[in-house]
Amino acid sequence: MALPAIIRHDAESGLSVMDGIILFAAASALFRFSQDVQEQYLFPNDEKKSLRASAFIGVALLWWCGKDLKSIIE
Repeated sequence: MALPAIIRHDAESGLSVMDGIILFAAASALFRFSQDVQEQYLFPNDEKKSLRASAFIGVALLWWCGKDLKSIIE
């Protein structure tokens, strides 16, 4: 069975549209999972502390990996 043109377009030179859809779905599922884990285990009875802890963890991971928030945004 041949792939629709929109999916196989430029597939030879890199990622296709279908690859992008799959990566987006996987990233969304992982984001949702990480959100639920953080809500359950990081200060489950205090939303503000949980939000601050999540932000701190995210910034710390970016810093640890050598990423700069400004370079990611640009």
